[in-house]
Amino acid sequence: MKSERLKKRKMAEDNKKNDRQKKRILVKIWLIPGALAITVIIFALLYFLRPQAIETITFNANRLKNIISYYLLQSNPHFYYLEMEKNGKDILVRANESLEITYRDEFVVKSVVSDDIKGKHITVNIEGLGKGANDLGVLMRGVDLVNIIMQKGVMSQGGGAVTGYNIRINYGNDLLASIPLRVVITPQDWLRFAKDTTNVRIQIEYLKKAIALNREDTGVRKILAGIYARLERLDDAIIQYQDILTISPEDKVALRELAKCHIRKKEYDQAIEVSKKLIKISPQDAEAYASLGFSFEEKGLWDQAIKNYNAAVKNDPENYTVRLKLGNAYVHLKKMNPAIEQYEYIVAHAPDKNSAKLALGDTYLKIRKFDDAVKYYKEVIKDQPRHAVAYANLAAAYAGKGKPQEELDNLKKAAALNPDQPVIRFNLGAAYEKRKLDSDAIKEYEQALKIKPDDSDTIERLADLFFKNNKYDQAVKYYERLARLHPKSSAIFSNLGFAYGELKNYAASAENYKKAIKLGSKSANLHYNLAYTYGKLGREKDAISEYEKISPPTREVLSILAQYYLKDNKNDQAIKYYKKIVVLDPKKAASYASLGLAYAARDDWDKAIENYLIALKYDREDDELYANLGEAYEKKGLYQEALKAYTNAYELNPESPKADKKIPKLKILLLQKKLQKTNKE
Repeated sequence: MKSERLKKRKMAEDNKKNDRQKKRILVKIWLIPGALAITVIIFALLYFLRPQAIETITFNANRLKNIISYYLLQSNPHFYYLEMEKNGKDILVRANESLEITYRDEFVVKSVVSDDIKGKHITVNIEGLGKGANDLGVLMRGVDLVNIIMQKGVMSQGGGAVTGYNIRINYGNDLLASIPLRVVITPQDWLRFAKDTTNVRIQIEYLKKAIALNREDTGVRKILAGIYARLERLDDAIIQYQDILTISPEDKVALRELAKCHIRKKEYDQAIEVSKKLIKISPQDAEAYASLGFSFEEKGLWDQAIKNYNAAVKNDPENYTVRLKLGNAYVHLKKMNPAIEQYEYIVAHAPDKNSAKLALGDTYLKIRKFDDAVKYYKEVIKDQPRHAVAYANLAAAYAGKGKPQEELDNLKKAAALNPDQPVIRFNLGAAYEKRKLDSDAIKEYEQALKIKPDDSDTIERLADLFFKNNKYDQAVKYYERLARLHPKSSAIFSNLGFAYGELKNYAASAENYKKAIKLGSKSANLHYNLAYTYGKLGREKDAISEYEKISPPTREVLSILAQYYLKDNKNDQAIKYYKKIVVLDPKKAASYASLGLAYAARDDWDKAIENYLIALKYDREDDELYANLGEAYEKKGLYQEALKAYTNAYELNPESPKADKKIPKLKILLLQKKLQKTNKE
């Protein structure tokens, strides 16, 4: 019974509850048409009284309807706009709009206007910048987003703006709306990035992108050109400067730097052309005249160089670097007085006087005013006690004054201060060599060669010193190096030939002598040495061929040739050379004696006797000459004369083989002839 009563009571309460809900729904239903009716009336009144307010009213009406739907019917909310502050100013960004951002901008989303009036379930997320769950009320910087985009390389395809980033408005976990961000990348951004990085390659890429965004921006091009120039990428720098001049033909900075690039590339004609354009635009531009002067100097056009250096100095009298170049140009043309005038002006006015003082010392050294040279070199050393060049040049001045010890002392100081300067080492070696201190000279030359391995002057001095001291193995080593550097020098190959000969390497000796001759050497000694070397190699015919090329031939050479042809039974050739010996030594017995032998070999006994007799006029103590004369008489059948000649030979030399054998035979022969004559009578 009790449970039945409880059931009935619960059913009665549920019925009352349902009745109350029906009444609430009926009230809401009646309220909606009422609200709409009121809205229509208000809209109609404003249409006639304030037409400009229609848009606002329409928006508000729609919003009111949406709010009612959201709160009463639990519909999804609508997004209307963002209330923001950008760079200190309040702005509204609606659903169908985008927000433009540059690196200079700062912005904050202050509130989200939607059907959710309290924004209890609304969150904001700014893509690329947001760090938390909700970016509402958080100050954002455009530069941070710009940097992120640039670091990702999004701009590599060119263009000035990036999309794809949004302000996301969420209702709970659902996306309510998305406001596009339009991020503008300017040339200044790339320039800023270029300045901030120490990686030159990346710096160049940033600057190139900046130029791509604004091709008329000459400033960025100048920065890029300057980087190229510092990297020695001169062709790239030149292209940038030329592009600048296409945009702005009278850009003086571009013209000035373009001329410098051409000079560094040794393109002096182009540098001259550019510098002249600059002078036409700016006739007082001292730097343009200086560039012209330098370009003409490098082309060897010294008069034009001086003219332009003078113009540079006229427009900028305190440009001491140009004055120094002007002085040097005068020195080159041996115009010493105007050079000294420029140097003295620098000494009188410039804060740094030492370069001019050094130049004055060098100039006085050239004109052999050694005392003045010493004076200025000492002044440089007083200000710069470790100036190695000043000590080295002071040494040269002392050498001119005939003070070898002072010369040597100052060269030693120079070498101690700058041991890695090959010229100083070389000069110190030369100073030792002049004092005949060959071993010290060799040490200095070897040090110079370690520093500058291909210096031909040093190699030559070492080769000659070793050659002079009969150290031919060392001489060969250096002459071979010298020959590789100067393959057209006959003198080097000649010395190599001699050195190899002294080392008894006759094959190498002959090869080097041949190279020297092939290179045009006309030296008789060279042909003689080659002939001698051929003789050592057993190449007798080649030796004779070289001997015959010697002009004029010496007595020794003529004798060698004559003996060779006599031995080879070429008697006429032998006689020809012996006659030449007679011409060279007309009062020497051996000349006629040799010629007599040549005639005897040809069986021309009369000529043989004639020359033997002439020889005896100059030397009556030659037993062999008497013996040869005796033989000639014997061949002619003049036995009495032959016996007399043999007897003279025997008396001078009892061991004379011809006389010893012939005398008894001739005596017997003469006795037989005498008996025959007696019998006939």
